[in-house]
Amino acid sequence: MSDDAKDTEQALLALLSTNSGRGKTLSPIEVEKVHELAMELEASSQNQDDTNDSPLLPGRWRVLYQGKPGTTTPFFSMESWQKYLSGDGPSPIQNLVSGSGSVSRLYQVVQFGDDARSTGRILNVVDASPAAVVAIEADLDGKPEANRLGFRFSGGSILLRTLWNGTLALPYPVPFDLLGDNAKGWLQTNYLTGSLRLSRGNKGSLFVLAPEPEPDDPELEALLEPPPPPSPPVSASSLTKDPVIVCPAQFGTLSDYQELV
Repeated sequence: MSDDAKDTEQALLALLSTNSGRGKTLSPIEVEKVHELAMELEASSQNQDDTNDSPLLPGRWRVLYQGKPGTTTPFFSMESWQKYLSGDGPSPIQNLVSGSGSVSRLYQVVQFGDDARSTGRILNVVDASPAAVVAIEADLDGKPEANRLGFRFSGGSILLRTLWNGTLALPYPVPFDLLGDNAKGWLQTNYLTGSLRLSRGNKGSLFVLAPEPEPDDPELEALLEPPPPPSPPVSASSLTKDPVIVCPAQFGTLSDYQELV
């Protein structure tokens, strides 16, 4: 990295300090400066290797800034929902949650499933602990071109901490399977170092991210783990015990079933 790029990177990180609220408290002039510095860094790395192949890309990244200058996605705006469902705008639900002052951190997990890095997943996590955590998952769908990863949103979960110290897990309220190609997208990483990542989404947003060092609690770690592979089918003739059907209560917790297990 050149000295100029190092200075530019430090200037961008200083502008997006922990007090900036992921850019929410920045003035319009400061937001414009964020995009200006990002473009300078992207231009400085145009001749570098494909970021998809970098060992720095997988892992957890804290989102320091996301968005486009002068644009908002109001939750109660019919136009914002029309743009989202037509594939021209970001999710109003995600913007409502991630833009809330109660969100302590917003981070992204990039995981690869094979050596070719054509499979894996991207997990976007909105941490509003201790009240709630929202995790939105997208399956990787190949590498359309250098520095770019294709993906398809596949689902998500919402963890709510209850008053009785339990946890209520709910599905993310967007039917991704019904959105067709609108659930597909790409993420292009144009600048990548050990301390900063600049990525752009297919809907035009800039993402400024830094490595996420903060550990998660065990319950959240379990939520973020990839689902286990499906079990092989079992023939009815091999079953030696009567089946048990469990109908959990709406607010049941894991401890309620320990004795049965």
